[in-house]
Amino acid sequence: MSTILITVLIFLAGQGLRSYLKVKGSCGDCKCSCPIKDEMHQSHRHQ
Repeated sequence: MSTILITVLIFLAGQGLRSYLKVKGSCGDCKCSCPIKDEMHQSHRHQ
């Protein structure tokens, strides 16, 4: 039983780490401008 719990905890920790790394490099974390960011900002203003 404890083996299953440890396996689940390791799996969840791995998923959390993967999610964190994905977000860290996502568009929007820097102040530079690019066409994609401009389009995202325009679409948010129209809503």
